[in-house]
Amino acid sequence: MPARLTCLRAVATSVAVALAVLSSPAGLASGDEPARPSAGGTHVVVGADGPDAALKRRTPAPKRPPARTVALAVPTKPSGAFAFSTLLGGKPVRWDPCAPIRWTANAAQGPAGGLAVLQESVDRIAQLTGTTWQYVGPSSSTPGTAYLPKRSQADYPPVLLGWTDGASSDLLAGQPRTVLGMTRTAWFGLQRADGSKVAAIRSAVVALDRTDTLPLRGATSWKALVLHELGHVMGLAHVEDRSQLMAAVLPASADMQPGDVAGLTRVGSGAGCVVVS
Repeated sequence: MPARLTCLRAVATSVAVALAVLSSPAGLASGDEPARPSAGGTHVVVGADGPDAALKRRTPAPKRPPARTVALAVPTKPSGAFAFSTLLGGKPVRWDPCAPIRWTANAAQGPAGGLAVLQESVDRIAQLTGTTWQYVGPSSSTPGTAYLPKRSQADYPPVLLGWTDGASSDLLAGQPRTVLGMTRTAWFGLQRADGSKVAAIRSAVVALDRTDTLPLRGATSWKALVLHELGHVMGLAHVEDRSQLMAAVLPASADMQPGDVAGLTRVGSGAGCVVVS
């Protein structure tokens, strides 16, 4: 049965202000909100996206009689279905693929076998993006906004994936029962002397609602959901094409679809290193 999910893709953006405060970039991907400046030390947090309204489940469409085989060519629908959470200078804000992405997991409240599903999903994203992910061991941290850094720093916490609930995590607190998972990323950058801007995603947290019951693998499963959320971690936004796994409504698919793969390719190793210095 298809399932809808809500993903919070709030992107906290910090910039060095020695030169200038980085304003909200023009041409944000569909679904992104303009950044709103707020005060903060030597760096400035400039904004966040809001949650996407969605329902967790919907009634499946009535079954139709099987179609007859007809000797006619059917045109293929274009798969150009990917979008980025944030664009900077016309380019997606992404991780530096030339540095390992460290990650940790809090699977204590997840389903039996949940950690293996997280590992499989990370491996799949690594394969599709050409990035290197390093598991640094289990975590007791609760997936929530407090986990994310508020300013640029020399070292960043690993990406945190884990199961929790609204009583423990502010990412899920107050959310309707329609919510399956929530993702938040933090990216930091600077404006160079020549006026150009550069930024990279430095941290992310994914909160999976432990109160939901899903199969481990297959269509509309924990693995499909985690792949979707990891797409957000990598910098992808929701798309309107419901055949893609990055749609707000999970399709009857167990893996990333052509549009998803095209988007992940754009934020992967083939796009080159991201040097923020």
